[in-house]
Amino acid sequence: MSAGIDARRDAWTQYWKAGALHSLAGSFDGNYSGAIRRFWEQVFAPLDADDRVLDIGTGNGALPALLCELRGDALPQVVAIDLASPDPAWLASAPAACRGRLRFHSGIAAEETGFADAGFDLVVSQYGLEYSDLARSLPEVARITTGGGRLALVVHHAGSRLAGVARAEVRMIDWLRAPGGLMERAAALYPYLVLAARGERERLVADPQAGRTRAAFNEAMRALGELAGREVFPDALLDARSAIAARIDAIMRGHMDANQAVEAHRDHDRALEGARLRSLELCEHALDETALERLLSALENIGFTGAEAAPLHHGEHLVGWTIRADRSS
Repeated sequence: MSAGIDARRDAWTQYWKAGALHSLAGSFDGNYSGAIRRFWEQVFAPLDADDRVLDIGTGNGALPALLCELRGDALPQVVAIDLASPDPAWLASAPAACRGRLRFHSGIAAEETGFADAGFDLVVSQYGLEYSDLARSLPEVARITTGGGRLALVVHHAGSRLAGVARAEVRMIDWLRAPGGLMERAAALYPYLVLAARGERERLVADPQAGRTRAAFNEAMRALGELAGREVFPDALLDARSAIAARIDAIMRGHMDANQAVEAHRDHDRALEGARLRSLELCEHALDETALERLLSALENIGFTGAEAAPLHHGEHLVGWTIRADRSS
């Protein structure tokens, strides 16, 4: 089942605070490129400076950033909304013309935006709208789009590489955080490492639990290596191994005490929990062909015409669906 609205908002807010421009920071450096960029360039090409654009589920503003890059002083009015709290660091250094015509709003759900009827000439969303309750958000989009206005979306594809990575990440995070798993065993090891860093070898030798704890941790690390070797997308495992190794190194160098290690470990665990939620929701809301046909039919039923979709590839990899539709006049 989907996470509660508070859990979703908090997980994404923490993600945006970490500085990523968009939701696929592990897959695309900087802003989106290739076919995704070309799609949006085509969508944005007809815009005039007096048009109004709404970006739903903006995150840290990948689409507004692209619009600023493409249109410069001729940027239309852009309103960017998200259920979470965006933190677009790029905005501070953007040209004044861009900053003056762009507004970010947090805590706004796609299902109930609060905007006036027919207020936007173009409504866009990139890996965002599909996370909403489409039975409520699509009529809301129809309400706030002008007659003759346009809708353009990039949404997750159930068969995409991105969905495959997300499924693997959920599975690996569950392995890391399982009772008796690597995260739990690493946390148990830190106090003994602090003793070792202080040179208190005799206390370690005298405590049989110290040896058992270290052996259990080493066994979990070996198991991680074996599992990573079998996974097609082992990044979550390798990242966790690196983070734990960095904490161990900091302890042994005397740069981190037991309390600091435990707190850093808790932060790591919370980050894993957030990553799991985001990946699980991607899997749950990615559209297969049946769900896509339902969405296109729903658009036609609420006053959009010419609704069409196409698979979107980045290089050789399937990464989503593109959807376009026009609002009836």
